[in-house]
Amino acid sequence: MTESAQTPESTFVHGPIVWEDEVWVLARHDAGGQLGLTLHHRDPEALGQLSDDHASQLGRIGNRLIRIIEHLPGAGRVSLGRISGEHVQLTFEVTDVTEDHLHDIAVRLANWGGQARA
Repeated sequence: MTESAQTPESTFVHGPIVWEDEVWVLARHDAGGQLGLTLHHRDPEALGQLSDDHASQLGRIGNRLIRIIEHLPGAGRVSLGRISGEHVQLTFEVTDVTEDHLHDIAVRLANWGGQARA
């Protein structure tokens, strides 16, 4: 692949990939002084267009991710947001958790399935 070539994820993921499976991609995003993660649906579907199975996965992955993050040392509550656009994107932001914990987050999420990339 050349330097100018784009992976399919590069069109909707704007940060390093932390975890992924065949349907979802979790990537780091800039959140100022907080740890910011965004869960992206690979296919260009709005929230109301998700199949029941993918909507269920979104809820389960999101809930698991919040539990993982909130149980890290020093972590507070996770702020949850949504970015509207062509792909479903949920954002997770938390203070007092550093990028040093990305590997732990990725491995714990991979226990659910998918592949840790951080």
